[in-house]
Amino acid sequence: MAARVVLSLDDEIVREVELARPVTVVGRHPDCDIVIEHPAVSGRHMLFRVVNRTVYVEDLASTNGTKVNGIQTAHQVVHHLDLVEVGRHKIHFFDDAMMAGGVASLESTVHTDYERTMLAQHVPAAARAPQPTANDGDLSRTMAIQRDPTIRLAGSEPEAAVAVAVAPQGTLALRILSGERMGQTIALDRANTMIGVAGGDSALVVRRGQGVFLARFGGQRPPRLNRRELDAGTHPIGPHDVIEVGGSVFEVIQVAG
Repeated sequence: MAARVVLSLDDEIVREVELARPVTVVGRHPDCDIVIEHPAVSGRHMLFRVVNRTVYVEDLASTNGTKVNGIQTAHQVVHHLDLVEVGRHKIHFFDDAMMAGGVASLESTVHTDYERTMLAQHVPAAARAPQPTANDGDLSRTMAIQRDPTIRLAGSEPEAAVAVAVAPQGTLALRILSGERMGQTIALDRANTMIGVAGGDSALVVRRGQGVFLARFGGQRPPRLNRRELDAGTHPIGPHDVIEVGGSVFEVIQVAG
């Protein structure tokens, strides 16, 4: 399968990695496939395992644990647009197959803070996670994050247009018709742009190839596309479409390339 992850810290992109190998290890150790140089990340923190067309997240007994859509997990299946948290870093998971045409009816594609993804109950014996090494030198001294259960994991900025990965220049943009920053324009010149309220009602505008899609990302109220509530999955958008999310209204417009 064609799958990739986008690593970010404090809404700043660190890197994008294609999951081209059966196992991709994430951690602070320089031998990891995805190296995160941060004291909140263990030497070998977690891994992504691809088995046939299924991707699993497996925690490697890390100090601060691994979360999928805000839920602590040791071993779990991940789906398109799921959010994995490693220390203070965020890893957005993308399945490129979901970006093809005709994906609007797919179920269980987008998960909010209140929706668990399916737990992996059975994995072939050959797919067991490797045990972390007994001593990674200085890397074994990982800073533990103090946990407060009353604090949400998502960001707290009131309004956000968060770029998750760089993509070629496009011709579509969003004009803000109402809400904060009314009259301003959000360029859709990146692969993934979040709109709405960070940590609340939000949606993701995703660019893949020549197509632009809209998906629910978080919060209790689903976004509305042309006055209709958005179902699960990704929905193609184009000029003159109207999007309502997080108390703001956006119009899709065409701009010069």
